[in-house]
Amino acid sequence: MDKRKISLIFALFISFCIFSFTYYYCNYELKGIDTKNNKQQVINSNNAPDALYVQSRSYEIVSPNSKIVFKTKYNKSDTYVINKEQQAGLLAGKTKSELEDIYESAGYKVGTISESEVVLIRTVDKYEPNKYVLGIKDGYIAIYKTDSEGNMFIENQDKDITDIKINKLKAADIELLTKGDKYFQCSTREDAQAILEDYE
Repeated sequence: MDKRKISLIFALFISFCIFSFTYYYCNYELKGIDTKNNKQQVINSNNAPDALYVQSRSYEIVSPNSKIVFKTKYNKSDTYVINKEQQAGLLAGKTKSELEDIYESAGYKVGTISESEVVLIRTVDKYEPNKYVLGIKDGYIAIYKTDSEGNMFIENQDKDITDIKINKLKAADIELLTKGDKYFQCSTREDAQAILEDYE
């Protein structure tokens, strides 16, 4: 018999043995461990509250070590901006509903609570502050600037209102320019002007 055939048969035999041993071990030994764990879980559930339940309840309360993160979601660009971060301080021990009561007047709601961080989010129908965005002004595409609050204004009436009429655009483009979209938000005027080339 050829040495290659013998080597191949030997390798197949060794592989079969390893597979058989692994299958036996996993099927027999690990089932035994799983059964022991199940018995232990039953004992725990009879003597004390479920551990997962206790843990999830603890995250409904602000930990003294938590960092409080205030974010604003800008709907027009679908982006989040961190406004400020602070330590829990006097907020430690407060529940989710208590936090929302405290910050309701500022428009914040609790996004997430974990042991290390609480995220409060307010949502506004604007673009991010201090950006250049495309929009519509008197039937024409215009470049707007946003102030520190995200309010849109025209910096230069002569330069920022283009001669591109919106009635030449597709209905979907008009809707996006009206409603807002991340694509139309730019960090510089030059970037906004580059987007205008798509409509010329």
